[in-house]
Amino acid sequence: MLVAPIMAPDCGAGPRLSRLSGCPAVPGSMAAMTDEARTLAAAALVLEITTAAAGERDLEAILRATLARLDGVVAFTGGSIALVDGDDLVIRAAIGPFEHEAMGQRLARGPSRSWHVVESRAPVRIDDLLAHGRRSTGTLASTAIRSWLAVPIVRGGIGVGLLEVDSVQTAAFFEADEHLLATVARALAGPIDLAARYADEQRAREVRDAFIGIVSHELRTPITTIYGMSRVLRQHHETMDPATLAHALEDIESEADRLRRLTEDLLVLSRAEVGRLSLATEPLVLGHVVRRAVDGEAARWPDHRFTLESQADLPLVLGEDLYLEQVIRNLVGNAAKYSPVGTTIHSVLAAADGGVQMRVTDEGPGLAGQTPEQLFELYYRAPDAVRRTSGAGIGLFVSRELVSAMGGRIWARDSASGGAEFGFWLPGLDDEASD
Repeated sequence: MLVAPIMAPDCGAGPRLSRLSGCPAVPGSMAAMTDEARTLAAAALVLEITTAAAGERDLEAILRATLARLDGVVAFTGGSIALVDGDDLVIRAAIGPFEHEAMGQRLARGPSRSWHVVESRAPVRIDDLLAHGRRSTGTLASTAIRSWLAVPIVRGGIGVGLLEVDSVQTAAFFEADEHLLATVARALAGPIDLAARYADEQRAREVRDAFIGIVSHELRTPITTIYGMSRVLRQHHETMDPATLAHALEDIESEADRLRRLTEDLLVLSRAEVGRLSLATEPLVLGHVVRRAVDGEAARWPDHRFTLESQADLPLVLGEDLYLEQVIRNLVGNAAKYSPVGTTIHSVLAAADGGVQMRVTDEGPGLAGQTPEQLFELYYRAPDAVRRTSGAGIGLFVSRELVSAMGGRIWARDSASGGAEFGFWLPGLDDEASD
């Protein structure tokens, strides 16, 4: 919620705030003010931002309001606020002519000026990007932006993001601007933390609600089938013909297996959700685990063909046997579930990047416009998948968490030969570990 300015400076007393006070905008206004006026203006701005943030739980709204209030106080062309999300720096709010290019951009952790600001927790001011051989991200911004000023947002001694402003003019920012932005960034740290905690609580509630709904539905179906077929067998097994008897036993076995798999996934999910998914890895021959898992899926999906191609002399990998088999069966079983009857599920094992990777390809519809991030989200299921097959939307999320806990990585993409490819990589044993 936006609030009215706390102070109304006298526009005739020299360069003052524009958007904040209603006075005309003056380039470099903070630098042109007297020390006293600059201190009052900064205090008014920070008080206004923190007052607005105190009554707002939506993080994006807090960040947008902050940039809107800075506009006119600092003579910038555009600006943005980016926050750390895992190993990415994500722009969560932006203002100015390059706003649409900037919003949502993700910058992977690495040697960049933005990450330097976050990790060093120190401001950076560059008077001429092009003169230093640097460019901003974005087609339009890369050639237009000349000046850049960024300050870190720090919480508990850790850099959690940065506030940056830019200009198409060279040497557009001054030490006074840097001090103001640093003050604003310090004021933002508290509201950002509170908003993030509120968002986490909201997500936790949503996960719990979804968990209850899925468990009640997904557990009810196999339990009902097992209970019902068991009663039929107990009452009529002596008079049932062999084919009907065999079919009933297959149904019980299939639903019991489904129940077992769901239980295994839910156990991993419960540990992952509370941050306690830590696995004791050991040296493994990945080929043995893969063969066992693929054979198990071949028996479960008799209407598909399963092939396994393995490079010779693969290195040992670090993993956990039972959880690794769970991952493989999830990926291979998913490939069979979403592929037409009679098609081939092909698995390939090969050495890669000092470890071993497994790729599973199918002849289904591919990712169909879905992003890998969506596919590995908890409870996510594609709309057409919901109509065609049953499922809880847990398996891929669990697989990602397990592979990550074993020090590996997992991916999904469209296969070059059509269909989809799901795969994972696990680290191999180094020479020291093998001695």
